Amino acid sequence: MFVRSPNGLQPTPRALELAEPIGHALEEIQRTLDFTQAFDPSSSTAALSIGLSDHPAFRILPRLVAKLRETAPGITLAVRNFTSRDDAISMLDAGEVAMTIGVPPTPTGRILSVPLFEERFVCILRKDHPAIRQGLDLETFLSLTHLLVSPENERFGVVDAALAKQGLKRQLALTLPQLYAAPALVASSDMIATILEGVVEASGQAERLYVGSPPLELDPVPFTLSWHRRNDTHPAQRWFRDRVIEVFSA
Repeated sequence: MFVRSPNGLQPTPRALELAEPIGHALEEIQRTLDFTQAFDPSSSTAALSIGLSDHPAFRILPRLVAKLRETAPGITLAVRNFTSRDDAISMLDAGEVAMTIGVPPTPTGRILSVPLFEERFVCILRKDHPAIRQGLDLETFLSLTHLLVSPENERFGVVDAALAKQGLKRQLALTLPQLYAAPALVASSDMIATILEGVVEASGQAERLYVGSPPLELDPVPFTLSWHRRNDTHPAQRWFRDRVIEVFSA
């Protein structure tokens, strides 16, 4: 890399070739070290990452991106999708994302969580469906064909579990993994779907739908912010978590 000369050590041509890429690498390492020790959002050029299931993505991303552009314009945000709560744990364990938002993951000592919001279930039918005039009681509910949204591609959801406790079963006409496709499908068919109220509100289909309470007792679905214990005190990630909580609180 260096040779002796009358003027001391001189770099070889190979050393000169490597000088620029090594210099860039050292700058990146320095930025990373600065990023982990002290964090100034207004000047940071860090890359942050978050794992989101579909519904939190629709609820939070527009406001979160606006908040980041306002307070940390140099930051790059990478969003990863997941469907299973255990996928969230795997992503956090592997360090693929700084945090996740979704239904509560399976409890582990290494994953920390705080609740963000809850969503209640509603039943939706097209607005001129004849069943609406009858009143959506349990008998009418069971007489209809149902659309089941299952991101994990299962054919047994919370409604089926609640019915099974009463020895009852519904007739499934369609199962699909895409949550936000359900309102449009119901609005143009005779099917009924039991989905999260916020999905209907964000779908753009609310005016075409009848929205009512299910004739069953269904617990609301909690959504949590989760992160790995090893990153609990990381300055940048702690700042990022605070912004997420702030957005939902607003």
